[in-house]
Amino acid sequence: MAGTEPADVLERLRRELPSLSQREARAARHLMANYPMAGLNTVAEFAEQSGVSTATVLRLVRRLGFSIYADFQESLRRHLEVTLQSPLLRFSRPEERQAGAPSHSLGRFAANVAARLEELERVVPASEFDNVAALLAEQRRDIHFLGGRYSSNLATYIADLLSAVRGRIHVIGGQTQRWPHQLLDIGRNSVLVVFDVRRYQQDVIDFATKAATQQGATVVLFTDVWQSPISRVARHVLPFPVEAPSVFDMLTVGMALGEAMVGATAARIGADGRNRIERLEALRGERAG
Repeated sequence: MAGTEPADVLERLRRELPSLSQREARAARHLMANYPMAGLNTVAEFAEQSGVSTATVLRLVRRLGFSIYADFQESLRRHLEVTLQSPLLRFSRPEERQAGAPSHSLGRFAANVAARLEELERVVPASEFDNVAALLAEQRRDIHFLGGRYSSNLATYIADLLSAVRGRIHVIGGQTQRWPHQLLDIGRNSVLVVFDVRRYQQDVIDFATKAATQQGATVVLFTDVWQSPISRVARHVLPFPVEAPSVFDMLTVGMALGEAMVGATAARIGADGRNRIERLEALRGERAG
């Protein structure tokens, strides 16, 4: 099925994994751990590195919706193309204007935001959203926020909102040389909320991987629809659209998703959250609304 979207491959792997045979699951885990490069090898190399037969690899590929291995590889190549896009590359490409789109750049951008917000409900499973809200509402847990060069601004903003309704909120920041110190305070009772979008940042990926595999933390990933490599270790993945008629990807929809998550979390916390806001307003010398 050549029309399968690149983003679907990872999602299908995660969805199909419980129903795969032992050997198919071995190949699937190898692909997830080395995505997408493992699938760009020949079928014989993929099979050898996974410790399975070529027939097993081809069965897995068919389970993912591809009739032939070449179509599977083409989807992975498209994944690489879209995830490695840079603002400089987009400067060199003329903007493609769809028929009926607004003529002014502001109108086109506003229309794009509206369309992406409508898309959000389709790409984020309601059950996954609810599971994350329930997790963040567990006040016994300490929650840590991390983001990349631009997405760290979004992580800090959502962390600041959430700290108004519950405590034990921390932001991973400062020089990366100090990140191991912050990693020390993350454990099995911790939740690490990561914002990571294309082009994915290796130091953020490394931190999240260590938090999950070495410290035992639960990782929640907010990412684009192509999904950061952090999805390999994340317990929960919340994708959102980032494409925009601009040389830069937009984080607007990610901000909306984060704000919706804070609202849902606050509703679950209930009276304790309201009491915390009342105390906060008193400390500010303001009247509670």
